[in-house]
Amino acid sequence: MIKYYLIDADAGNRIPYAINVNRTVDIRFANRKSAYKIPNACVVDMKIPREVFFPEILIEPFLLVNGQVADVIEMYAPKTIFKTIYLLETENETCAEYSMPFVEEIDCLSEKTRRNNSKTELLEIVLRKDAVQGKQIFRIAGYTHVYLIGGEAFVESLLRRDVCGIKLTELQTI
Repeated sequence: MIKYYLIDADAGNRIPYAINVNRTVDIRFANRKSAYKIPNACVVDMKIPREVFFPEILIEPFLLVNGQVADVIEMYAPKTIFKTIYLLETENETCAEYSMPFVEEIDCLSEKTRRNNSKTELLEIVLRKDAVQGKQIFRIAGYTHVYLIGGEAFVESLLRRDVCGIKLTELQTI
């Protein structure tokens, strides 16, 4: 049976924050259905801590990945749409280039998934085996927050490339 992992940014790193305060990218369109509404390249504001670390994957306010992770996504999901996002911090003249992948979104949560009281956040994710069978990279459908899920082979490919700055949580499937 394939293992699945929630892929998240490691909160312990001093990563860019206040990304997209200028609202260059409308996060309502940060999904596969509406990808055509986002320009192919955007300059997006950010703020950075004094000693910044640019991880390979950023989750907030939308999914951003560096070139190495984009290559792995393309290996496992060749039909993925990518947009180029240039993060810019003008005060220190710091910039970083990321890709915004529009990975497949799947309605895959089992009834055993625990949500917060307002049902807007997932507290404990339990996947339905029938919905995720054979998938290696996808997002959980129906949430603005990015819940990025990777299958065992996809995650191993990332780790073989020494991708750092991510946190992996193994998920239960039923």
